[in-house]
Parts: sequence; C-alpha cells; structure tokens
Amino acid sequence: MNKTDFIAELAKKTGLSAADSEKVNEVIESNNLLGNAAKIVSQIAAKLNISEEQAQDILAKAKDIIGGGIMDKIKNPFGGQ
Repeated sequence: MNKTDFIAELAKKTGLSAADSEKVNEVIESNNLLGNAAKIVSQIAAKLNISEEQAQDILAKAKDIIGGGIMDKIKNPFGGQ
C-alpha cells in the first residue's frame, strides 16, 4: 500500500477529509509507530484540533490499515505475479 492509498483508506475509515488524513499521515511518518503512542495521539489531536480520545480512535484505525497492508505483502509478496 502506498502513501496515497493509505490516506484514501484512512479518510474512508475515519470520515476525515483527505487533507486531515494527510496530516495524520505526516504525524505517523515523523514518529516511530511502535514507539510512544501517547506522543503520536497528542500530535494528531493538536494538528486536527480534536480530543485525545478521537485521536486514539484515528490512530487505532491507522494501525489497522497499516497492519492489513503488511499482511497483504506477507500473503502475496510479489503482487500477484
């Protein structure tokens, strides 16, 4: 899954606009996703001017999308070739 696909999927799953989904992507790319989740949540909340609970939900959905993309690569590493 590329960056554009991720942003589109995040917008679809969260109801965010493409611009807000891109902001979430920027936060995720600038942090270690496996690292400090609290830091990522607070940055998402600040960028989107939302509560930390809403930011946690968005981060959880982003992790689901990323995890699904990784599983797709594991199941089909050559993209159907």
